[in-house]
Parts: sequence; C-alpha cells; structure tokens
Amino acid sequence: MSDDDPEATIAAARAQVEQTREELGATVEALAYKADVKSRAHDKADEVKARAEETVERVKAKAGPAAEELKAKAGPTAAQLRARAEPTALQVRARVQELPPPVLAGAAALLLVAVVVLRRHRTRHR
Repeated sequence: MSDDDPEATIAAARAQVEQTREELGATVEALAYKADVKSRAHDKADEVKARAEETVERVKAKAGPAAEELKAKAGPTAAQLRARAEPTALQVRARVQELPPPVLAGAAALLLVAVVVLRRHRTRHR
C-alpha cells in the first residue's frame, strides 16, 4: 500500500475496522455470557446431565450381560420351582385325602415323635 493511492488506504482502513468490529462483537458476546450466571448454570447442568446419561447407558450395557449370566447360574426362580412342584403336590394331597383317618393319625403321631427326637438331639449337641 502506498501513500499515493488514497482508495487503497481507505479500503485497508475499512477492512481493519470490519475486523475490529467482529473481534469486538465476539468479545462482547463472551463478556455477556460470563455475566449471565443463570445461562452458565443451565449450560453446566445440561453438561452434567448428559455425562450422567452416558454413564448410565455404559453401566446398563455392562450390567445387562452380567445380570443374564447371574440368572443362568442361579437356576430356576421360585415361581418356576413352584410351577414344577405343583403337580406333585396335588398328587400327594389327593393320595393323602384317600387314606383312612387311622392311617393319617398314625402318620401324624410318627411325625410328631420324629420332631421331638430331632429337637432333643440338637439340644444335646450344642
């Protein structure tokens, strides 16, 4: 740029003014954001929430297969065991109801004797 060309000097000055305006606008925006505590707190909360959601998803992804593996190792649930045992229990109940009362009384007495003997045995060996 030479001192002889006033048009070039004016164009360069205008370009410099425009660049300064843009820089000043960015600085004003940054200062306004720093002064707006409510917006900054909101942004920080959104950031923390997003990180927490990511962590939850990672934990779920890891825990899902582990939970399935534990279920497989644990075997049948109480409901499944109950469903398996129910037909047998119904058969036993039906057979017991078919027995004559004296047989039932004898079985109850035998059961009572067994319980008493086991309790005495436990008490002596403590």
